[in-house]
Amino acid sequence: MTMNVKLLKYHAYSRWFGRPSWNASYLFGRACRRLKPGDIVIDAGANLGEITSALAKTGSTVHAFEPDPYTFERLRKNVGAFKNVHLHQQALADQSGTAKLYRSRKFSSDPDFWSQSSSLYAGKSNISKDDYTEVEQLSIVDFVRNLGSPVRILKIDVEGAEVPMLESILSCGLMNKIDMIFAETHEKKIPQLAERTRALREAIKRDWANKINLDWH
Repeated sequence: MTMNVKLLKYHAYSRWFGRPSWNASYLFGRACRRLKPGDIVIDAGANLGEITSALAKTGSTVHAFEPDPYTFERLRKNVGAFKNVHLHQQALADQSGTAKLYRSRKFSSDPDFWSQSSSLYAGKSNISKDDYTEVEQLSIVDFVRNLGSPVRILKIDVEGAEVPMLESILSCGLMNKIDMIFAETHEKKIPQLAERTRALREAIKRDWANKINLDWH
């Protein structure tokens, strides 16, 4: 093989496999292929159920969390027929209680699309502080501990709440009960989380790089 061909292959590999979001998708797919009936997986921020559906088709037991009333009903319609899916109209978070879930400024124009922007953080750049709904929160630590079985995959896409949730998971020593975590961070739209996200990335890179991927998208 000539040097030029080697370089072309190297750059092609780097271009595609070097993309963090592509790598996360690849690793997620690989983790899904290893699932078997009875395995427990969690979809935090299930939205309309695209990932919930993919997880359900593996035969694993899926716990899908979606707090927004409108979106939850759409989720129920989309994945409610799966007998191995358990739907929770709650926000999986760092602590139990109630909170305001803020919606996108464009929510009313296309609720299905803009529901993915809803956040527990009023400071998120693309939400309306005047359009919110009160939702129930459930502690991730309490939920996982009460399951009684290990969690094979925890997918987190919760528009900012991933930071305190992951902090809680790590500080409580919960990683011995979770095989893999895939999460998306949102510090670009929630500047107040930038420093905490940076510290979280450093801690994960140091101690949990083989179990936690923060490049979900």
